[in-house]
Amino acid sequence: MNRNRVDILAELSRSSVLKLKSIGIRRHYQDNQAVQQRGDLPNHALILISGRLRAVLHTANGTEQLSRWQEAGEISGIGSVLADTPVPVDLIAAGAVEVLILPKQPFMDFLASDAAACIILMRTLTLRVNELFDISFVRAANTLRDRVWATLQRLANENGERLSDDRTALRMSQNDVARAVGASRQRVNEELRKLEAEKKVVLGYRRLEIVDPH
Repeated sequence: MNRNRVDILAELSRSSVLKLKSIGIRRHYQDNQAVQQRGDLPNHALILISGRLRAVLHTANGTEQLSRWQEAGEISGIGSVLADTPVPVDLIAAGAVEVLILPKQPFMDFLASDAAACIILMRTLTLRVNELFDISFVRAANTLRDRVWATLQRLANENGERLSDDRTALRMSQNDVARAVGASRQRVNEELRKLEAEKKVVLGYRRLEIVDPH
């Protein structure tokens, strides 16, 4: 289990999952479709049933900057629903996805009746706050090399697949890394090649392996 992510569907009781499914609305999206957009009204939370979403922000010139990947079982939008504030990021389908839309009032009623679910969701929110601090730390790095390496470590901890005691796989392309770092693909590729020469990463097709990301 990845301690940096919370799989709601796996951690909630069976009765709680059934309750959410009874109030939820299933929807399907195709690759690169917007599931939600920054500034949307907080009308619902959503659970990713299958597939993968990328959470992104856009710079002033329209460049997409990757914040994180949302994996199956994770919930998003709870902060906006609870605080009644607009959605802070875009969620974009990375391939075909299925989500469970949880309308605001039925979801709030569910939380009011399920203390155990509230505790699990509090852990989700805490991890997202910690993630924001990690992102701020990464972006404050002095050099592009430091930003690239720190970004890979952060994403490996959150979204990586542990292969062995000292190696973690990330399903992302070099374009994805460039978007997460906020630099050009060419410059990021140069830094990745240096890290590969130092045996800190292994580069593959839409995949990287991080050596000892901790």
